[in-house]
Amino acid sequence: MSRVTNLVSAALGFGAAVVLLAATTGSAAPGGPPPTAENPLPTGDGAAASSYASGNGPLWNVLNWGPGPRAANPGAFAMDTVVDGRTEQKIFVSSSANDDTPSADSINNLSTSLDSGLSFLTTQRNAPVGAGNMVRLDDGSLVAVDFIPEWRDDAHSGINLRVWRSPDGGATWRLTKAPYTPPPGKVLGGDRGLRVHREAMLAPDGTIMVPAYLAYVGERQGSIILQSVDGGGTWTQRGQIPAPVAVNEVGWSFTTDDRMVAAVRTGESPPRLRTSFSADQGRTWSPAEPLLGPDGTQVVGISPQVLLQPNGVMLLATGRPDDRVYVSHDGTGRTWDEQRLVLARYPSETGNGRSDGTSGNNAMVSVDADRTVFFGDYCAVWGCKAYHEQYGIFASYVSAVTPGTGRIDLETKAHNGTVKITGDFARGDRRFPEQRPEGAVDGSSRSHSAAVLDRRRGNASMTVELDRAYPVNRLGVMLGNGQPSSATVSLSADGRAWTPVVRADRVRDHAVRYTDLAPTQARFVRIEAPSGTAVTELEVFAAGLQTFENDPEYAVPRGFVDARNTTVTDQELRGADSRDSLRLFDKFLDDNATATAVAPDVEHQTLAFSWATNDFRGPFTFSVGGHRDGAGVEPWRFRLRPGPPRTLEVYDGSTWQALGTLTTAIPNNTWTPFVVDATTTAATVRIGGQEFTTTTRAEAADTIAGTTFTTGDPVEYGMTFFVDDLAITGA
Repeated sequence: MSRVTNLVSAALGFGAAVVLLAATTGSAAPGGPPPTAENPLPTGDGAAASSYASGNGPLWNVLNWGPGPRAANPGAFAMDTVVDGRTEQKIFVSSSANDDTPSADSINNLSTSLDSGLSFLTTQRNAPVGAGNMVRLDDGSLVAVDFIPEWRDDAHSGINLRVWRSPDGGATWRLTKAPYTPPPGKVLGGDRGLRVHREAMLAPDGTIMVPAYLAYVGERQGSIILQSVDGGGTWTQRGQIPAPVAVNEVGWSFTTDDRMVAAVRTGESPPRLRTSFSADQGRTWSPAEPLLGPDGTQVVGISPQVLLQPNGVMLLATGRPDDRVYVSHDGTGRTWDEQRLVLARYPSETGNGRSDGTSGNNAMVSVDADRTVFFGDYCAVWGCKAYHEQYGIFASYVSAVTPGTGRIDLETKAHNGTVKITGDFARGDRRFPEQRPEGAVDGSSRSHSAAVLDRRRGNASMTVELDRAYPVNRLGVMLGNGQPSSATVSLSADGRAWTPVVRADRVRDHAVRYTDLAPTQARFVRIEAPSGTAVTELEVFAAGLQTFENDPEYAVPRGFVDARNTTVTDQELRGADSRDSLRLFDKFLDDNATATAVAPDVEHQTLAFSWATNDFRGPFTFSVGGHRDGAGVEPWRFRLRPGPPRTLEVYDGSTWQALGTLTTAIPNNTWTPFVVDATTTAATVRIGGQEFTTTTRAEAADTIAGTTFTTGDPVEYGMTFFVDDLAITGA
């Protein structure tokens, strides 16, 4: 029996409910019944608003030719660029077409995306380079190091790394041969000395660093770090990861506490992962210890890839069996708090069948502060016969978010002109178009995607003027990219009187660091810093506001319960001056879409949200919950019918009563403000500029609390509604 499983997490975090959806695909037996329908949307409760959360979304194809042509073992690299005023990622994904044997030379396919991984419109067969060991230098050029080096001469006296260079963003490549000099007394052996694997990166001083594995003569296989201080012209060993067993493949990253973490694959059977740390940028490493998953056992897997998202949450990808992602909430890699299954695909439970199908090789790149693209393969050379040699590379989003649901989408608002960024900025660099004022709010932590401050005398500053005043309760700031940096962040309601709230003194940031504040009304955020400081990222959160910008994509949002057919989305209609919103999708004759936002019990509650639709075939229902004698009730239930005319109704406990009609129709794909001001005895509804007041209750209540959004009520068919910028306040 064939097995394909893709899991989507709707809610995560310690003590939180986890909602998983499993979708199985296959073909029915000849003459048998077709597969039964299975709703792919998650149901249940989201995590608490104060918790971390993660999830993964649907799979799409990077490369999916017909049966025969090989494409397996993906590698990936992303660089920032600017398209239509927005920071986008140009992503290279390579896949292997060669035999999977130690002596086989690499044969690469290279697929390219210009829209942050949404589409890969070009693929080059027999590409000169792979993407796994690619890095962008501080002069803007790209360097890619081949997986397999070559002997320098027939006597095998040494090796040259095959280093490719591109001055034009990967359009053309030129090969150079760069000698590797091992440490004194070390002799290279085996087939061409070593293998370069992978995730090349720059140290803060510009040194190129990349892991490799090898077995020096007389030693067991080990994992080392290569370095080049001359732009890839020559190479030496920077460090070696000590381990009590043979180790090889390495995934690594900087951490939020200014160290480095490495996950290494062991030579055991089955292969397992060990972890090691460096406090001196990869020169020395702690002894590799077993890498423990959330269940406390050592992780089994291959091809470890480690990625620190811009928001400071760390991801570890591995596979075999299956394709999996582990999540380290604090970004240090000391503990792994969650495990996500991305894809399970295998033809049998016996022999090697459990490792056929997806090979477990993988790659990841970040495309936003909380969003990463995971790349995997459908099968490898040795495991594809059961699938008729139908190779392919897939992609899937992994979202991992920090606590707090009120993050303001500064990037979209700056692009739309509703947020203004002014200050003392360095002149643009044509090699790095992403270096610009908007680079401070674009969700990227790459070193040149930043606002660089510049002033001849004294400290420089930048000011972000928000679209309105917010009760700011959290700030996220990233300065530079590993270089010591200092700054002061202040808030102001009027742009004249300022209150310092964050001081950073010679921090070495590799991701955003967050500071929680007592809610402070502010419309202006100012950063003051020495000239030359790069403001890599700035995030602003508002208290009491649900923007859906800091929730896992395609999941039930945090703070919501009893959800069906209701998820966070950036599809169809983007949010209200933002990227994301809550979507209620109803194409069911036997169900509807619904979700309840939880809030404390009060005697007077104000509910405010933005609302839109692009398919208004049935009613939109919004209600106010509460309690009576300790039991849950819904004292206020309102229903907006599509018309014409569009009519607002109120439920009296047995029937719907007309409350009034809208004098102005709400166009499709247009955001409209809704407000419900309610006590236990009366309620006023404002839709746009119209106001409707009633004392007609569905049920009596002692207190009121929260809201429920629903399609239909009763069940009707064909509606899609969007909700954004939800605020529930009470007294």
